[in-house]
Amino acid sequence: MGDGWQLMRIRGIPLRIQPSWFIILVLLSLAFQQQAASLPEASNAPALSWLLGLSTALLLFVSLLLHELGHSLAAQREGIKVSSITLHLIGGVARMERECSTAMGSFRVAAAGPAVSFLLAGLLLASQHSADHVTPLLGNLVAQLGVLNLALALFNLLPGLPLDGGLILKALVWQFTGSQRRGIQVATATGRLLSLTAIMLGVWFSQQWGISRSLACDVGLVWRGSLAVSVSDSGSAATPHQLESRSRIFQAFPGAGSGSDLAKSEPNASSRC
Repeated sequence: MGDGWQLMRIRGIPLRIQPSWFIILVLLSLAFQQQAASLPEASNAPALSWLLGLSTALLLFVSLLLHELGHSLAAQREGIKVSSITLHLIGGVARMERECSTAMGSFRVAAAGPAVSFLLAGLLLASQHSADHVTPLLGNLVAQLGVLNLALALFNLLPGLPLDGGLILKALVWQFTGSQRRGIQVATATGRLLSLTAIMLGVWFSQQWGISRSLACDVGLVWRGSLAVSVSDSGSAATPHQLESRSRIFQAFPGAGSGSDLAKSEPNASSRC
């Protein structure tokens, strides 16, 4: 789909958006607008509910951008060049020239994103009471963003590729065994287990509530596809490769009102966050 349009540079890293990003922006704005319209303070003010919906969607993408910046700045500290951060239909991607050469370096880069999300969640949830005193609508917005960032961090810590937790697990196994390949094998196996669990939950939800297409099943299938790309890529090339840190909204936030996802890939050494 191309690199998209460059908006600015942050610490020398180009920030780009693809045209498809506007599709997900509209969908998320619609979902959040419907939630805002159910609040007493905005129930009779359509313009206000749309403003709140758009603001929540944009601030969610700011949170995703900060998550990816956490990875990117940690990578820069490890001496890795970050080529760009791009927002697109299913989230965002930070492109890096290569993976860290040490296990603990990989650990620090993988852990930086969830750390940023936890920090944002803590600050937002701690400020909810103060925001409520300004206006209940602001308090609701702050609380919702706090919960979204907490969900983003927790989901990404699931210990399987292609998530941050899988990268952390890979780095820890690599550190304790001395084998990067062993780390990839363990994190890939847990990623498969988690994706199969999601698919089975999707089937169960479908049977219980008669839902023809369960979101959990969809998440599992997307996860399986991402993992397949990771595994196939990890087997190719011992030459320098490019690492991609991806944030995927529909994996971590299947309801569009409760969260967003991250996935990370290395096209030649496969790892997704």
